[in-house]
Amino acid sequence: MRISIINEVRQLLPIAIPAVLAQLAQMAMGVIDTVMAGQYSNQALAAIAIGGGLLHPVMIFFVGLFLAFNPIIAHLKGANADDQIGANFRLSLLLGIIISPIAVTILLESRVLLVWLNVDPDTALLASGYVNATAWGLPCFLLFLALRFCNEGLFATAAIMTATVVSIPFNILLNYWFMYGGLGIQGMGAIGVGYATSLVWLIMFIGLLGYTLLNPKYSTLMIFRQWSLPTMKSTVEVFKLGFPMAITLFFEVTMFAAVSLMIARYPTQFVGAHQIALNIASLAFMIPLGMSQAITARVGFFNGRGDPLAAKLAGYTGISVAALLSAFTSTTMIILPSLLVSFYTQDNEVLLIAVNLLFFAAVFQFSDCLQVSSAGALRGVKDSKIPMLITAVSYWLVGFPFGYYMAEQAGLGVNGYWMGLIAGLSTAAVLLLYRWARLSRNLSRLPISN
Repeated sequence: MRISIINEVRQLLPIAIPAVLAQLAQMAMGVIDTVMAGQYSNQALAAIAIGGGLLHPVMIFFVGLFLAFNPIIAHLKGANADDQIGANFRLSLLLGIIISPIAVTILLESRVLLVWLNVDPDTALLASGYVNATAWGLPCFLLFLALRFCNEGLFATAAIMTATVVSIPFNILLNYWFMYGGLGIQGMGAIGVGYATSLVWLIMFIGLLGYTLLNPKYSTLMIFRQWSLPTMKSTVEVFKLGFPMAITLFFEVTMFAAVSLMIARYPTQFVGAHQIALNIASLAFMIPLGMSQAITARVGFFNGRGDPLAAKLAGYTGISVAALLSAFTSTTMIILPSLLVSFYTQDNEVLLIAVNLLFFAAVFQFSDCLQVSSAGALRGVKDSKIPMLITAVSYWLVGFPFGYYMAEQAGLGVNGYWMGLIAGLSTAAVLLLYRWARLSRNLSRLPISN
């Protein structure tokens, strides 16, 4: 068994490391946006934080929908059903095209929440402008997701990493150009960050499209040489699997977004500190998130091949490795909070508040790791409906209500909302890990989808 675990780690890491680096690179762009906005002004920082609270739920919902292609294609790869893989690539791109106008419309209309929440009018105007600017690039982001999760199912995480990492210098240059102006462009502050993001999404999509078109290993898949789509049964499977995944991710991100929007009613220094602490926590979360995508592909591959013991081993190995890595990031937040926050701001008041919040972030890192890696293993066996219900209970019947009570009724303010995050993520971690433990004992009796 020990040799088997070591072998699985050796197989997992070449997939997981690029997936983690891709997530870190994508998150780094969000960190860059936050840092550059913070250097511009506190109001710009608050506008990015509030605008992100509107943008991320829309983005994450569609991430969940496209995420279904990872386990589906991994199953097909494990079953040697190459003739069906190309058709699923085409279906993912077609869905990206069809969904784009819907996603853009939702994003543009989301700004009405700022009025409902009585956000400061000047900050709300900047936040709305930021959201409107990002809407131009949303179709490219969705098409990037379509190619990303299909490639993940084929273990091609290095290509996704490359497309994302290469975009980082463009993100910095475009942010600076559009924020401060020059070469015929008028400085736009926080709104300029939105336009820069749109162009970066275009660059990422072009890079991954080029890889998919030119990769000789994909020549037998006939991705762009045929126009047939999967059967209706296979297409329905995408929605049956993807829609609960979308709702699952939506429940989690909306809990965080709701907390951010509730905190948006507080003074600007609390909003900025919350955004800084959340950025650091989110950056650390990219490690287990990337691991979870590799876990999905590995478990899905073995389940498609009809090897339940290997699927079980892949799931537990991935969860364990992710937990070890998250223990390290949590420790770092506890030991070096001031150093981490100082990269974002030199404002003493904001720094002290953010350092305090970073302790809460360190506490929920481990729970967040267990819930996302367990969910990744469950996706590998195409289990998405029960995890959806688990997250609904964890985040919206436990997490947010508890946070609201602690913040508004118990008088703990921002700290209370972060306690709610801990409660919600810990509940999800326990229930999802228990769900995986139950299913993994009976993998040999689960249906194998080819």
